[in-house]
Amino acid sequence: MRFSQVVPLLCLPALLAATSPADAQPKSSAPPTSTAAPKAARRPRIQRAPSDAMSDKARKLYIEGVAASEQNRWADAYASFVAAWALQKHYTIVGGIGTCELMLQRYRDAAEHLAIYVRELANDTTATPEEREAAAAAYTQARAEVGAVVVSANVPGAKVLVDGSPVGTTPLVDPVFLEPGSHTIAVQHDGYSPKSSAVDVARGSEIQRAFELEKLVVSAPPTPEPAPPPPDVKEQSSAPIVAGASVAAAGVIAGVVFTLVANGKASSVREQYTKIGDPVNCNATTNDVQRQQCNTLSTLVDGRDLFSNLALWSFVGGGAVAVGTLGYWLASPSTPPEKRHVRVVPLVAPGAGGIVAGGVF
Repeated sequence: MRFSQVVPLLCLPALLAATSPADAQPKSSAPPTSTAAPKAARRPRIQRAPSDAMSDKARKLYIEGVAASEQNRWADAYASFVAAWALQKHYTIVGGIGTCELMLQRYRDAAEHLAIYVRELANDTTATPEEREAAAAAYTQARAEVGAVVVSANVPGAKVLVDGSPVGTTPLVDPVFLEPGSHTIAVQHDGYSPKSSAVDVARGSEIQRAFELEKLVVSAPPTPEPAPPPPDVKEQSSAPIVAGASVAAAGVIAGVVFTLVANGKASSVREQYTKIGDPVNCNATTNDVQRQQCNTLSTLVDGRDLFSNLALWSFVGGGAVAVGTLGYWLASPSTPPEKRHVRVVPLVAPGAGGIVAGGVF
């Protein structure tokens, strides 16, 4: 027999001898106190050292727990076993913890730990029938003080919660042990709708709760409606635009040329005035020289006025054609309407005038 059975041999006879029907009242699972259970009339002696599977530190703590239990110091024994369990997860230590919890009347915790101990002891081929019987008797005594719920779910790995606190994941190996009274059991899993159930358990009872989780259906986002096709706009011909631009450009060029000629004529008029000198009444003069100079001056003035008028009307005509062409271009679908704009700026120069137009169409 391995040392993994020392605690049941040590604690269980003392438990069976010390616990009476008057002690069979439910206690809360608060941390244990130093109150000792009644001392057993007979107590087996430790016959072998702890299992070689334990580390030196865990073995030392385990022996300290056994020694404390022999002196009915169940709270001290519990503390030693818990410290040993923190160092080494060996089922023998769980048996010691559960036995001490039973002696301290922490029945729910005792049932949970002794259930593990009984199951692992059954798989130990070196355990004797007496050891298994003693472990089963301790579990039965703890089990009689609490309720149990066998929880199952159709989805493995679902989280099981009791009153909001997690107790494990499905499938659970042992029942969920509960203090007598009302509780809420919930089962959750990612991708499934959670389920819960209220239970009312009595001392020593066992009920079952099976949860059918339904997979959440994730709806696909709605397919966006296709954008409406752009309006069918008949494309306008570019020929009028080209022609209008050409005429407008020709008008502007002609206006510039006529302005230059008119400016030249104006210079000649000023020079002729200089030659004549003082103002002369050309209509009343009889001097042949003066008459000749007056004729020349008149010819120069007529030429200046002619080319000035030609320049003016060339600018006016070219500007009018340009405005018409721009209007036609503005209605063209070659550029989106929201991006089209036009700007017209008048241009005035000595002896001439015109407009400058620009924009995006």
